[in-house]
Amino acid sequence: MKFAPAQARRAAAGLMLIAGLAATGCSAINYQATTHQYSASDGAMVEAEDVKLRHLMFVAGEEGGPARMLGLVSNTGRGEAEVQLSVEGETFDFQLEPGEAVNLQHDGEHIVSAIGAAPGSMQEVTATVTVTGEDGSSETAEETFDATIVDGAIAEYRDLLPEGFDESMAEHLEHGPDTYGGGAAHHDPHDTGH
Repeated sequence: MKFAPAQARRAAAGLMLIAGLAATGCSAINYQATTHQYSASDGAMVEAEDVKLRHLMFVAGEEGGPARMLGLVSNTGRGEAEVQLSVEGETFDFQLEPGEAVNLQHDGEHIVSAIGAAPGSMQEVTATVTVTGEDGSSETAEETFDATIVDGAIAEYRDLLPEGFDESMAEHLEHGPDTYGGGAAHHDPHDTGH
């Protein structure tokens, strides 16, 4: 059977359409992980009004001890922003001009005197943001969220511990013969050479 040129073009276009639908079918109906916004660091990511909180977290040695608050607070709007972060009954206040940002690690020390949870868990934080527009009107928003608490087990956080780093915090991280190589399948209880 021989097709006329117009019929051949229509048949080829139909085949291309079917191939295109088959190639995109999975992505058209399945969840796309790349569309999900998340904080790629250890900290929380929160937005209230025109203020963005990025990588908010705490570094503490133990529950009930002091904890250093880390992260970035930035005003992305056109008006002035008053930001209040409340943690365990303590408040930290920031005044931000339009486009201004505060790095909590480098722009002063922000220490909670007694963190309410242990390292490895989450601490509740309330952010209250009041933005005053160019016309003098103001809007207030409040967001409550959980922020990660880490300790000195990760070397990069050791210098940030308010009371300093104690070597006992990392003793459980020592490499032993049980974890050498391929794990339990390669474990030789008589071999101490690892």
